[in-house]
Amino acid sequence: MKAGKTKSAILQWFIPTCLLIVIILAMLYNFSVKSSQTVAKDVEGMFVDTARRYASRMNYELVRMSDAGKPIGYLMQGYIRSNKRFMVEMSEALCYNTDAYAVIYYSHGDEGLLHDGEQVSVTELSYFDEIQKAMKDIEKDSSEDVAVRYIYVENDGLETERRAVVAIVSVDGKADGDKLLMYYPIELLQKIFSKKEYDGQCFYVVTGPDGKIIEKAGTWSSFFMTDNLWNTLKGDSAREEEIANVAARMGNEMSGSFQVEIEGESRTCVYAPVGINNWSVVVGINQSYVDSIRNKEWKNTEKMIYQLLAAILVFFGLVVVINIFNRIKAGQESRKLEEKADTDLLTSLNNKLATERKIKEYMEKMPDEQGLLFVLDIDNFKKINDTLGHAFGDEVLRTLGHSIGAVFRATDIIGRTGGDEFTIFLKHLNEEELLEKEAAKLCNFFKNFQAGEYVKYAATASIGAAVFPRDGKDFETLYKAADSALYVAKKRGKSQLAFYGDEETKSEGKKKVEAESRSRE
Repeated sequence: MKAGKTKSAILQWFIPTCLLIVIILAMLYNFSVKSSQTVAKDVEGMFVDTARRYASRMNYELVRMSDAGKPIGYLMQGYIRSNKRFMVEMSEALCYNTDAYAVIYYSHGDEGLLHDGEQVSVTELSYFDEIQKAMKDIEKDSSEDVAVRYIYVENDGLETERRAVVAIVSVDGKADGDKLLMYYPIELLQKIFSKKEYDGQCFYVVTGPDGKIIEKAGTWSSFFMTDNLWNTLKGDSAREEEIANVAARMGNEMSGSFQVEIEGESRTCVYAPVGINNWSVVVGINQSYVDSIRNKEWKNTEKMIYQLLAAILVFFGLVVVINIFNRIKAGQESRKLEEKADTDLLTSLNNKLATERKIKEYMEKMPDEQGLLFVLDIDNFKKINDTLGHAFGDEVLRTLGHSIGAVFRATDIIGRTGGDEFTIFLKHLNEEELLEKEAAKLCNFFKNFQAGEYVKYAATASIGAAVFPRDGKDFETLYKAADSALYVAKKRGKSQLAFYGDEETKSEGKKKVEAESRSRE
């Protein structure tokens, strides 16, 4: 019979374990097949995040400049003819506090006011039509009172003749209204791309929606024989359809990656939208570097697979260890739950059920071993709740529960068995002198007992005492005896201790303890 149970127990573990191993092996195989794709996607995501970071930085640089121009442009509105000095000061302040190297305020007519006070014929600028187109676009959106659009210019038409991104700040949202032109130098973008990443063999490109290269940095070699990204990539005829899809995605301000190979030079290119004019940032990383990162990631994956296989080999041994550990832990948890179920939440003492059970267990095991039962009530506890509040009443009970445990032995049984009622059972007190000594100890405790953190309250208690097994051989009888003595203590005027029994049969020591309890104040 026992052998049959053992065999059944082995089968209960063996069959699920074998099934689990088969499932794990199948999962590992499937994982190894897909891992290369997963690693490639992870590495691609890492590189795409780089492009997004650069695109976000470029957006921040341009928006920060134009945001500074919005309130200044609004203040300058209407002053272009009446207060030229004010206009120049405001424009110079913008140049000084932003990356703009030139600022033009342009209202009605042909002339605009440059930050240095010179007049500029805006209508003669080669990109005037683009400015007008941007203003009409702003006017279509009636929700924008002070709006911004950006254009890229190869030549600013000023004395500097610099390449720039021009932020067109519309002051009143009208196509023919006042506007502020802020010129951001393209070469400042080089600062954004100055960080050497991915072995320093990267190129960085800012492109327009038509593929026009606005700015570039890093190492690019044969990739940039033209000034248009799509013209450059046409050399990779094998990927024309893919490149067309990439162009469409970039036009829709999406992120992604693609691979190209031109004249023996292979790159993984990642791109992310700038969030302005459908411009994108493209980062090209040497394919050899990308492959090295993928191989490194794959080695980590491969190492993990071997580790999992090793784990399976020791699985059977671990099953035994884990089973034993779980049994031990379950026993500990069970004991913790029992302790928690036995504990009074307010005082951390035994609750009523636990107190009674533990006293009864002692009585059953030690029917002839003398013990002493105290039942005590806090004097005037209702008055404490009514005058000082229930929270303070709880504080009195809590303090008593935490303090009284230090008075007696760890083996003694102390519990809260009612609202303000506490029960204490002291074990192994076979001599009469010990009974008297412990009673006196409890009386002395209440002489010095105080509760409350800010308001100190000297709480007292009425105490009834009964001796086991003399005054009762079972819990119910002994408790009634102690409760009867408690009634006597209360009748005498509270804040006292009384032993159960006729006055004539009490020892002199007990009478002395009672007398001292009546005189303590």
